[in-house]
Amino acid sequence: MKAALLRGPGDIVLEEVPVPEISDNEVLIEVKYCGICGSDLGSYRTRDLIQPGTYLGHEFSGVIAKVGKNLKGWKVGDRVVCNELYECGECYACKRGFTSCCPHAMDHEIGCVPGLEDAGGFAKYVRIPHPEYRLYALPGEVSFEEGTLVEPLACSLHAVRISNFKPRERAMVLGCGMIGLGVITHLKNAGAGLIVATEVIEKRTEMAEKLGADYVFNPQEVSNLKEEVLELTDRVGVDVVFDCSGIPQAFQSAPGFLRPRGQIILIGLLAHEVPIVPLQFNLGEYNLQASFCYYHDEFPMVIELLKRHISPIEEVITSKIKLSDIVKKGFDVLTSSGNNEIKVIVEPDE
Repeated sequence: MKAALLRGPGDIVLEEVPVPEISDNEVLIEVKYCGICGSDLGSYRTRDLIQPGTYLGHEFSGVIAKVGKNLKGWKVGDRVVCNELYECGECYACKRGFTSCCPHAMDHEIGCVPGLEDAGGFAKYVRIPHPEYRLYALPGEVSFEEGTLVEPLACSLHAVRISNFKPRERAMVLGCGMIGLGVITHLKNAGAGLIVATEVIEKRTEMAEKLGADYVFNPQEVSNLKEEVLELTDRVGVDVVFDCSGIPQAFQSAPGFLRPRGQIILIGLLAHEVPIVPLQFNLGEYNLQASFCYYHDEFPMVIELLKRHISPIEEVITSKIKLSDIVKKGFDVLTSSGNNEIKVIVEPDE
């Protein structure tokens, strides 16, 4: 079968690899669709979180093709989605339930670690070690296309849940890519009093408004964004800023939008040093909270959201492409200036 291999920045190839063999405690998934994630793109642009030598893809849905003989509760043909994180089960974080903070979470992360052992979902089949905590049933009411959104929507939900946000409060979302749009969706469902967002791509702006953002500003066109936010918040500022951008300038600007004792939730991944002025945190008594991935209970919550069709979040899928076109119609388009895509999902070739 073909699998997408990241050889380095700007270099992804489809390599012929064997269909994975599974142990008695594993399952084999036949992939239906896999989404291109922002972390995939970041590592395609420059050497970033995901290192060269990685077989990519971690936002996938599919059906079980094989089941290890020691496993109970799963059968061939079951519709599933997957949590790609690894957990040791023995560390301080794992024993207390915040498994995404496990120091070994990325040791065997599916589609994010070099080598075939942890190969990902940009392929026809993917092996799932530790299905006891990685697999979740995908109900018939949720399409396989929508299933690719479960993982990123769980990231967004996690950020909202660990924040100090309360119903009727005012929030700001920096960046309306998939994660930012998910945050807007969850904030709206949680009863936000005001949602202000920033975005430069027109289609993402339209989607943010459709999902519940009250105002969406293009920071490249607004001369004084801080003043705009203050005008909308009685000269006070928002309660929480969710930085989903992964852009240093956005992170640096976040404190300027906050009310006294407000909070910044950092979701976007910044792998390099970013200068900040700590004094502004002292003066406003601001709280900075980082967010990474999700906990176990957040996958079922997102699946229920999709099952009930509470919001039109499935409309974030703007293109479906074949694996054979993953570079030309996927990565190259998404990293080009002026592209109008939100979420591109990939279907394996027959």
